Amino acid sequence: MSDLDWRSVRELMALAERLREATERALLPASPVALGQAAAFEPPVDVWESDTEVIVEAELPGVKVDDIDLRLDGGALILSGELPESTDGCGAYLRIERPRGRFHRMVRLPTDVSDEPRATLRGGVLKVRIPKAGRSRRRVAVEGVGA
Repeated sequence: MSDLDWRSVRELMALAERLREATERALLPASPVALGQAAAFEPPVDVWESDTEVIVEAELPGVKVDDIDLRLDGGALILSGELPESTDGCGAYLRIERPRGRFHRMVRLPTDVSDEPRATLRGGVLKVRIPKAGRSRRRVAVEGVGA
């Protein structure tokens, strides 16, 4: 068995990154946050629905309301922004395990929704409630013809 050619591995990894960026540019709508540099991480989300709305929760510990860009685009909720890197003046990092920097997440919605979402940020969790598109039920009159 031969030694692994690390140069080839690095080239393949660079190619995969370029392919991912090209795919994002082609498929995702432009975002002021996502332009230029690729997102550092995708925040974890939970998505569920009730009879009247779709609810999306995203973990964003430490992010501020002003650092979030939240949009409805077609059948998707697009969440992007930046979690600033800071040691709060306490010194230098010794370990970094929590993600920092730019984030971007596109969540496909399971049903048609209205354009009136409500979002709250509490305890590092962003909760977005999106009402389902109104499907009004009307009584349809039936006319008798000929009988």
